[in-house]
Formats: sequence, C-alpha cells, structure tokens
Amino acid sequence: MLTVGFEKDAATLEKLYADLGISERVSGANFVMREDGEPVGLMRAEIGDNVTITHFKIKNEQINPGDKEFFLRAMLFKFSLNPIPLAVKGEHPELLRFGFRFEDGYMRLDSSKADLRGDCEGKKS
Repeated sequence: MLTVGFEKDAATLEKLYADLGISERVSGANFVMREDGEPVGLMRAEIGDNVTITHFKIKNEQINPGDKEFFLRAMLFKFSLNPIPLAVKGEHPELLRFGFRFEDGYMRLDSSKADLRGDCEGKKS
C-alpha cells in the first residue's frame, strides 16, 4: 500500500536522499511516499513566500510509473487544503493539466485551485 506523509526523521531522510541521488544535506520540508512502510519517494520543499518544490523523485520509476502520478496528486490534494502558492523552478509542461502556469522562470499554482480531475494519463474527463 502506498502512503504519503511529512517526514522529519534525519536518518530516514539521509538514506532516502542518498538512494535517490540527492547530494544535498537534509533540509527544508520533506514529504515521503512509502510502499508497505518502506520509503520510496521524496518531495522536498522550501517554505517562504511560496512553497517551492525543489526535489521530486521516486525509486523504480521505470517499474512503477503510476507511483509518481499518485505521489504528485496526493501532495497537490494535501496542499489544496490550505490556499498556499506553489512554485517549481523551470518549465514543466506536464504540470499544466493541474492548473500550473509558467511565469518568471517558475511553474506557479495557487494550491486551492489545483485541478485534480481527469485520469492519470493527463486527459480530462
């Protein structure tokens, strides 16, 4: 079973950062996706004027491509419960279907306006 939640245990995060090839020290707000209790994904964010997502990675993405979609949708749902502005550096066209727009070098979204409709292939229902 996949679960998603906030993680603050440094040892868990250090191992997950290493497993995912993230060479930075553990910092920021870290959200972990677990499969049957085992950490398999990370969304790291910096909190400031926006919640800026700096890292979003999962293990074995090639084997389980739907896991990344699940993780993203779960986090967008969690963020949508509080109207906070989200930002992701760079242009990521795959985020447009959730309501993000590209401006000033970032994909931006007011989280309360996240569009979570549609199937996991990006088609609107």
